[in-house]
Amino acid sequence: MLDLVKRLAPLVVCATLVAGAAVAAADDLAGLTNGCFNGDGQQTLKDRVKACSSILADYPLAPAQEAKIRANRAWSFNREKRFSDAQADYDRALQLDPNSDILYNERGFFHLQIGEFDAAIRDYNSALVITPNFAYPLYGRGIVYIRKGNLARGQDDLAAARRLDSSIDVVFRNVGVTP
Repeated sequence: MLDLVKRLAPLVVCATLVAGAAVAAADDLAGLTNGCFNGDGQQTLKDRVKACSSILADYPLAPAQEAKIRANRAWSFNREKRFSDAQADYDRALQLDPNSDILYNERGFFHLQIGEFDAAIRDYNSALVITPNFAYPLYGRGIVYIRKGNLARGQDDLAAARRLDSSIDVVFRNVGVTP
């Protein structure tokens, strides 16, 4: 029996170390994820980019998880005026999760903000194919149509979005985008 304990002792030590490392890695990932998703609101944009980049570089992720991390980093890149980096992350996120109405909406909003109106309309339309009664892409598309000079179609989209979400004007106003 003592011989068996002696042979198993190194395995128990290894298992304990591996379990401890797994817990530490999970804690590290949790901290990075909080930083990437701006959980406490105190992170700078550079901190968010760094946290998201660390997750992408150091942890294996499922495609949908990677897409969410990339979308968060893209948002930060956009806010830093690093538009080509934002575009690359949004594009990769949609390659990883091509059926995400949220990702199409977010990339549409990005295109709206930088004045790429045709691209914004394509993305908003893609989001609406997936989820026809999604207020945010309807509202965003309405703004784009108005900015392109198609007032009637834009007003129709805005009205449809308001019927779905009565607070949508406030949401867009809070991020600095109005019709």
